[in-house]
Amino acid sequence: MKQINLLPWREARRRGQQRRFALFAVGWTVSAAVMVLGGYFYVSDLIGAQQTRNAFLQKEIAVLDKSIASIRELKKEKQQLMARMEVIGELQASRTAIVHMLDELARLVPGGVYFTALKQNGTVLEIEGVAQSNANVSDLMRYLDGAEWVGDPRLEVIESKDRRSSDRSSRFVLRVNHITAHDENKVEAG
Repeated sequence: MKQINLLPWREARRRGQQRRFALFAVGWTVSAAVMVLGGYFYVSDLIGAQQTRNAFLQKEIAVLDKSIASIRELKKEKQQLMARMEVIGELQASRTAIVHMLDELARLVPGGVYFTALKQNGTVLEIEGVAQSNANVSDLMRYLDGAEWVGDPRLEVIESKDRRSSDRSSRFVLRVNHITAHDENKVEAG
């Protein structure tokens, strides 16, 4: 029998398989590297686009913050103007209350009493005057208690002059509340 040497053919086949495997491995390695590199560039592009959007949003937020600050300033100015308008409205409404009050005081003063000073502090009116007798002061307080535009009379001081003289006049200080603009509307409506 003749001997056939198959060793070089097997070795050639093995080298061919090793070459194909190496090419296959290199091909997969290169394609994997390309895929990873492509993924990296894709993600980098997405990150860059998102950063661009974020920068745009930050600029717009800054613009809106300025607008919000100006709106707050406008609201503050509006509140100040509304407060001023309210004060002006109250002054407009209460300007007749003082006239009514002084008119009523002039009508209510009994004979033998005259005022020397009127001082106003808020809604409290301090009346200083002189009366011929304490009964006249009492009459004045009774008239003031029933008045429309003033009320709640409180006698602070009453001093009589020297009892030996024929002049028995008394100096007095009286405090009364007067109707404010808010209450004036109630009085005029009633």
